[in-house]
Amino acid sequence: MKLTDEQFEQYQAEGYVVVEDVLADETIDRVRERLREYTHGDREPETFGKQLEPAVERGEVDVDEPGDAVRKMEGLGMVEEDEVFEEVARDETIVSINEHLLGEHLKLLRSAAMLKPPHVGSEKSFHQDAAYYPIRPMDHVTVWIAVDEATLENGCMSVVPGEHTEGIITHETDEYETDIVIGGEEYDDEDLVKLPMEPGDALFQHCLLPHYTEPNTTDSPRRALIMSYMDARSRFTQNDEERPDWVDSVHIQGEEFPGCV
Repeated sequence: MKLTDEQFEQYQAEGYVVVEDVLADETIDRVRERLREYTHGDREPETFGKQLEPAVERGEVDVDEPGDAVRKMEGLGMVEEDEVFEEVARDETIVSINEHLLGEHLKLLRSAAMLKPPHVGSEKSFHQDAAYYPIRPMDHVTVWIAVDEATLENGCMSVVPGEHTEGIITHETDEYETDIVIGGEEYDDEDLVKLPMEPGDALFQHCLLPHYTEPNTTDSPRRALIMSYMDARSRFTQNDEERPDWVDSVHIQGEEFPGCV
């Protein structure tokens, strides 16, 4: 599958495009079950991490079970360690759309699950994904896949169309050192497009596009998977001592190139 001409033009002009029904219901069911095993079951990650909601971690809010407070899981180990997440990362439709956007030589830069649990799921302020990664070119693609229905009430994605053409914006640290947000830049409601999505829909988003999610004020979870892809010829902009040790890659298709991420 490739994007239509209209979808491709939208991605180039606005920095994003939503493609419906990218993942089948059976795949989404497997993802839900596996996420539940990690948050509420006895399956523990070996090579990737879990993070709790800040208000729960500070003791300001109580939850019935520890798993009700898991904010996210992140790390390429999700794909290297777990066959359910690997299936998503290597999904033929997702990979072919990224090939259309980036070319035939692809690596996976990031894998994560954003869980936004009921009532305690906090907002994620405006940020650009490119700000996290010392690599060039700044053109990698974040694929945000709805695992549950994403609504206006439970924290669906909001984007600022076309702002990816303005380049990188200054960011500052938020709740965690690994959470950074755009500092000093304000966006009004008329600047935003909110993107309610159904389970299995996927948002393909340019890494320079500012985006934001509101808190989850409902009784239902708003879970999403993130898989970010880059051209396999991407290079670090920092030396070994300066760059974060968590920035790595997984080969997806095509050639691998010496000296690249």
